[in-house]
This record gives sequence, C-alpha cells and structure tokens, in this order.
Amino acid sequence: MQILLLGPVEVRAPDGSALHVGGARRRAVLATLAMDVNRVVSVQRLLDTVWDQAPPPSARTVLQGHVASLRGMFDDSVQLITREPGYMLQADPAQIDVHHQRELLARADAAEDRTAVRLLRQALGCWRGPALADCGSTVLREGSAHRLESTRLRALEQLAERLLRIGHAELVTAELAEALEAHPLRESLVRLMMLCLHQEGRQAEALATYHALRARIAEEAGVDPGADVQATFAQLLRPADPPAGSAGRPARVWPPTVPQQPEQKQCRLAVQLPREPGGFMGRNHELAWLSEHCGTPDTGHGDGLLLVTGPAGVGKTALLLRWAHRFATDFDGGRLWVDLRGCDETEPLAPGEALACLLRALGVPESAIPVAPEERAALYRSRLAGRRTLVVLDNAADAAQVRPLLPAVPGCVTVVTSRRRLCELVAQEGAAVLPLGVLSADEGFDVLARVAGRPRLDAEPAASRRVVELCEGLPLALRIAGARLATRPHWTVAGLAGELADECSRLATLSVQGQLSVEAALELSCRTLPEPAAHLFRLLGAYPGRHIDAHTAAAVAACDVRSVRSALGALDSAHLFQETAPGSYTRHDLVRLYARQAAEELEPAVLEAAHERLLDYYLAATAAATALARPTAPAHRPARPGPGGVPPFADPAHALTWFRREEPAIRDLVVLSADWGRVAHGCRLAENAGFLYYDDGGRLREWEQITGRALAAADAEGIGDDWPRLHSDHGAALHEQGRHAEAVRRHRHACRLADRAGEPVLRQLTRNRLANSLLAAGAPEQAAGELESALAAARELDDGRLVAQALNNLANAFLELGRPEPAMNHAKKSLELLLGRSSDPFLVVTTQTYAEALYGMGRVDEALSESRRALELGRTQGNLRVETYCADFVGKVLYAQGRRGEARDNWQRALDLSRQQGRPVDGLQARIAACSGS
Repeated sequence: MQILLLGPVEVRAPDGSALHVGGARRRAVLATLAMDVNRVVSVQRLLDTVWDQAPPPSARTVLQGHVASLRGMFDDSVQLITREPGYMLQADPAQIDVHHQRELLARADAAEDRTAVRLLRQALGCWRGPALADCGSTVLREGSAHRLESTRLRALEQLAERLLRIGHAELVTAELAEALEAHPLRESLVRLMMLCLHQEGRQAEALATYHALRARIAEEAGVDPGADVQATFAQLLRPADPPAGSAGRPARVWPPTVPQQPEQKQCRLAVQLPREPGGFMGRNHELAWLSEHCGTPDTGHGDGLLLVTGPAGVGKTALLLRWAHRFATDFDGGRLWVDLRGCDETEPLAPGEALACLLRALGVPESAIPVAPEERAALYRSRLAGRRTLVVLDNAADAAQVRPLLPAVPGCVTVVTSRRRLCELVAQEGAAVLPLGVLSADEGFDVLARVAGRPRLDAEPAASRRVVELCEGLPLALRIAGARLATRPHWTVAGLAGELADECSRLATLSVQGQLSVEAALELSCRTLPEPAAHLFRLLGAYPGRHIDAHTAAAVAACDVRSVRSALGALDSAHLFQETAPGSYTRHDLVRLYARQAAEELEPAVLEAAHERLLDYYLAATAAATALARPTAPAHRPARPGPGGVPPFADPAHALTWFRREEPAIRDLVVLSADWGRVAHGCRLAENAGFLYYDDGGRLREWEQITGRALAAADAEGIGDDWPRLHSDHGAALHEQGRHAEAVRRHRHACRLADRAGEPVLRQLTRNRLANSLLAAGAPEQAAGELESALAAARELDDGRLVAQALNNLANAFLELGRPEPAMNHAKKSLELLLGRSSDPFLVVTTQTYAEALYGMGRVDEALSESRRALELGRTQGNLRVETYCADFVGKVLYAQGRRGEARDNWQRALDLSRQQGRPVDGLQARIAACSGS
C-alpha cells in the first residue's frame, strides 16, 4: 500500500489501484499524519491544521470519524493507532512518496554523477503535480506544500549540475524552462539554464536568459542580479581557450577540466531521436516502469525487450520520446529510433529498409550497407557488440517486422511501440509489456490546461471537466480540444463542451486541418484489420453499448459464438476493443461513434437486419434472466435469440450482474426501436427488463425513463393501451422513488387495462402493486381491501408463489394498520410456502416483513436476527433494493437498543445504497446525524 502526497492526496492498493479516501478534510488528516509517519501527532495540532486554526465545536467528533474511516481503508502494512496525546500512523517510510523521495535524494548526494542522475530522476518522478493539491487545509498548502516545492526545485537543480558535468545538459533544459515559468526570479535556476543552453551551443539563448532576469529584477525590485549569476554571464562572454589540436574550437564551459572522450562523441552522433513533443504531462508511473525495466550498466539487471502497446492517440510515441530524451541517459552506444509505419498512410517499413536506417545511424557508409537483409542484420548486430545501445522501434505492425531488428548482444535494450498487442513477442521473445491506458481525469485536465491555458479552464471548471470527460482521457483528443480553444480565444469552454456532447458532431470537432484527428487515427487502425473483423466492427456500429460480449456479437453477425471469437480477438489485438474478461469486451465512446459512422456505409437491408437481430437477442436474453427469479412473470419470450444463443445464467445474482452491465444498451435500444420502426419490439423489451430493474433497484430513474419513453412511442403509434404491464412498471418506478400519488394514478390505470386484457397473472401483479402504493400513500384500509381480493385470486390460480406474495403484501398492510400479530401470521404462512427457495427474491422480502412483525410484537432480538438473515440473503442475491431496506431497519432496531455506533454503520450503508439507486435520503441523513449528536 502506498500513500502519495506529491500531487493530489492518494492511497493506492498493492495492485496499484486508487482507493477512495474521502473529502478534502479527510485527505488533510491523512496528509498531516503521513508527513510525520511513525511519530505521534497531537489532536490539537490535527484540529488546527485541518480546520486552519479555527476548528468548530464538533471538530473532535468529526476528526474521530475521519480516523475511523482511514483505519478501515488501510491493510496490514499501515496502521493508525491512538497514542496520547493524539494519533500515530505506523508504516514503512518507503510507502509514502515524500519520505521515499527524501531517501532517494540522500543517496544521490553521496553517489557518482551517472548514478546520481538516475536517483534524482526517480526522486523527481515521485511528483504527480502540485503537492497536497486537493487537501482541505490552507495551513498544509501554504506551509508543507511550499517546503516540498522548494525540495523539488533543489532536486532539479542538482540534476542539472550532474548532467552538466557528464556533458548531457540537453536532457534537462526543457524541465528548467518549465520551472522558470513558475519561478522566473529564482537566480539559481537562471544560472543553470544559462550554462545548459551554452553547453548545447545555444549561446544567444543563454545570454537572453540573463537579460530577461536582469530586466525583470530591475522592474520589480530595482536591483541587479546576484554575484553568481553575473559571474556566469561574464564567463559566457569570455572566449574559451581551445585545447591543443582543436583548430580554435571553443571548449565547454562546464566542466572546464573534463575533455570529451572520443567514444562519447561517437555516442552523441548515434542519437537519432525525434524532437520531444511539447506539453507532455503525467505518466510518471509509466516513465518509472521504463527506467526500471531497461536496467542500468552497473547492475546489469533489466529486460532486453520492452513492448509498449495501446490504442491510437493514447500517447505511446510521446511517452517514449519523453523517456528517451530525459531518462535514458546511460546508453553509451547511442539512442536509435526508427518509425516502422505499422499504422500509417503508406506501407509498413520493410525490415531490410529499417536495418539500413539503423546502420546509417551507427555510422556505416551507404556504400558499405549490404544488399541482402540477412547480411544487413548480421552487420547491425556486430556493430552493436560491446555497446549499451537503446533501440526504439516505433509503430510496429507485427512481430515479423520486429524480429530481424532485435539486437543479439546483452546490454542493449529494444523498446517497441504498437497499436497491436503483439502477443508473439511476449510468448516467444520474453518481452516485458507496458499496456498504455488513457489518462486519469486529473491528468487529462492538466493536458488540456497545458494547451488551452489554465486560467481559461479555471474560469469554467465544470465545463472544463466535461470536456475532459468527453475526450475520455485520450491525449490526442485532449490536445486537439485544447488547440481549438487556444486558437479561438472568443470561444467559451462551455460552448466546446456542448459541441462535444453532440454525438453527431463529436468526431468532427476532435480534428484540425490535415490528418490530425481522432477519426483519422481510428481509420488507420481499422485499415489493417482482416475483413471478418472489419465487417463485424461495422455491424457493431448498430449496437449502442460500450460493453460487448461474444453472444451480442454473434447475434449481430448472425453466427455462433465460436465463429465470432476470432474477429473479436482481432479487434482486441488492434486496441479497438479491450477484452476485460474472457469473452467480454468494452470499447471507448469515441470508437463507438466511429463504428456508428462506419455502419452507415453498409447496405440498408444489411443494417436493418442487424437492428432486428439485436432486438430479438435482447428480448430473449432479458426473458431468460427474468425467468430465473420470476418464473410466473408475464414476460414476452421470443423464440429467436439467434445462432449464438443467450448467456448461460447460473442464478439470479448472475442474471442481475449481466443486467447491470447491459442496462445502458437495453435502454438505448428501447429508444432506438422507435427510430428503427419497431415500436412494439421496444415496448416488449422494456417490459422484459421490468423485473430486472425492480430486483436490481439501482437504476430507478432509468427505469422510469425507459418505461416513459416506450409508452410515449406506443401512444404516438396509437397502441398505448395495449401495454398494461408497461403502465404498471412505470407506476412501480415512480413508487420506488417515493412519488406515491403519481404511482397510485398510474397503477389504477394499469389495473383497468389488465382487467380488460383478462390475464389472471397480470391482474394479480397490477393489484399487488396498486396496494403497495396505497400503503405508502397512507391509505392502508384501501390497500388491505385490494390485497384481500388479490389473495383470493391467487388461491384460485393455485399458484403457491403468487399466494406467498399476496400474503406478504397483506402482512405489510396489517403492519401499517398497527396490527402486528396478524401481520406475523401472514408473513409466517408466506415463508412456509417459500421454503427451499433460497434464491427467490420473495423469500428475502417476506423474511424482512416477518422481522418487522416480530419487532411490532416486542420480540426485538428475534426481529434483529431475522432482519440480518434477510440482509445477508439480499446481499447473496445482489438485490440492492432489499439490502437497502434491511440495513435501514437493522439500524432502527440497534438505535432503539442504544447501540448507536452499530446503528450508524447500518444507516451509512443504507444511505450509500440509496444514493446509488436514486432513492430519497433525507430520513437516513437525519438518523445518522442523530447518532453523531450533531
């Protein structure tokens, strides 16, 4: 576990995933304790720091809550203990980036130059942005953060000193320039910038740097620069004494006593890196990974072959250029670079041509380069013998293109980038793989700010975050969006966000003149696909979802699951899809939009057939999922799931997990069905999903939306009253959101339609739902009358499960009427009918009703035991609605027993689940506040 303070405050699990810390004050508590790891921090100091010297009366109680939450987040490697007069965070200091950085800097002080450079790079790599950037304490930001920034600047200056000594000042000038933008009057930075520019041969820029400082100091303070800077300026003006035999060539200013060795000169001639792109941000973890895996000359450890993969526009080349320019400083044999053009407008570079490029970079004359590719490879490998060389093979098409270019000698490191996964290089050549993903929201904001200007984004923070979200963390998209803002100063960020929000124009917006566009990058990725994969990609443009499994793909392609897997694998290999689990894929929204455009190129009949297969598949799949938990439900079950069939659901929990993943696509398909001229398909799909929405409980607003849209489309077609179940589902969605009066009106209409339809099971469903809404609306007598009729009808149908449901609902009515004894008897009879149905949602609901009846009878311990059993059953079934209700009830019982801490924990769980489902939370918040005494 790691605690990170050099940037936004974060806690990372051992697998590298970020954990949710909480709000700004909790981050301030964590930062204060971590800065003084293994030392006691007094409560008073914490209060003064977190609340900026003005803690409110409730601060001590709130602080205790923050400490308890932090304890629950840590694993065994970190402990937060109470020790007078406060708290102490116990951990290995290396787990905290501030202390790890200090240890690296201390080691660098005692190391020789090249080792020091590596250590200083590691220390600077700990930074992810302004220290403690998001903690809620001005004391920390203006005190500790300022001191940490001074440490970072000193480390950068030490790095510059060391690189000057070994003759590689060019590796730090860009970072010095960035630092000078923020600290233009820091004379030590100016002095080092002058020396580095001079060592690079940029004499005029070095002198201009001094004059800029002098003018600014004179304007702001009316004084001259300090003695050190003036001495350096005078030194740069003096002509250096040329060494013997140099024909008047000036010697380097730094260090004046160390001549350049012939082999160093040869190394510099073999540096063939393209220019480092400006504005690179983030990727500190990835930069550290590359440095770690390339090894060092002194240790000999490392991997000879590194593979960086990722989708188009994710920044693979930019990452490699940043690392090769600034971090790969110990390759005495040179740093070579070849663009293999694997995804380019032109043909990929043949291995023989690539070898010729590499030989020229190594100083082989054109006349001495062999004609045969095998001879070129042999000469290339012999030239690398005994030299530690970095070879970057950018934009590889496949493993066959790469293999002839791999050095055969130890010490050399080859880094390959590709839009394809190139699994062959991993399996056969032992390549270490760095899959490059999209940027986090904070990193994406930094990239956009670097291009468009941070003040402009800070003026419209919500719109700026929305732009970052719509660019999906893709560096190419973010840079294009930033460029559009930077070149159009009259635009608002909100205006750009609105343009990007329109799916019809998003790809066009993310383009600039020429070939720089997200659409062009995706087109090049698709161009190299085998035809079956390309055809599937176009067909899936008809599918609105981000998540795609093999069954969905098989339905769209009208083939079996086995046949479609090869095409899906090709799309995954090209990073157009990402296989998140065996047979399950996801795609970014920008890829989905590009696929939708590609689908428009299909013949209309082909596209219409794909639409129909999609709807039929989801009708069959939702019916199969519903049938597990609701065997008597009045669901439509079409007989055409397609040759790929439907997913094999193991149990109701598995079915609900599938539904949660697929729900956005199901909702979109209901809306699209009207555009496709298939309104009845959309209504049936909305009905089939109804019980899944109800049992899941996590998407109440979406359930209301999908039923409302389907009914509106049906009304427009003149068939609105043909769907009583859909009207009932709409009422249930309103009921679950606490809109009981609206729900009663909708349920009464559904009952009238069900009576007209004459379907007994449907009539039973609508009557029970009407009664539940009447109970919630404060009309228990009316509800009891409806439920007595529903119970009699269920008994006439001779359906034990429907009888059990009616008995449970009637028990709830008796509870509302203040009659717990008949409520307990009815609930007990319901449980007897459900005996042995451990996966049945009705069992959970009835168990909870029985618990409430026991509580009403004064049998508190039994009530608590039964309710906890219902809670566990709900969790096992994945039923969020029931779990929320049970957790709330358990909290009420515990509170009545005086067990406030346990009550608060249960209510907090119920609150979190309620927010997740879109349920009212005012009552839960009030109960939690009562527990806290605030």
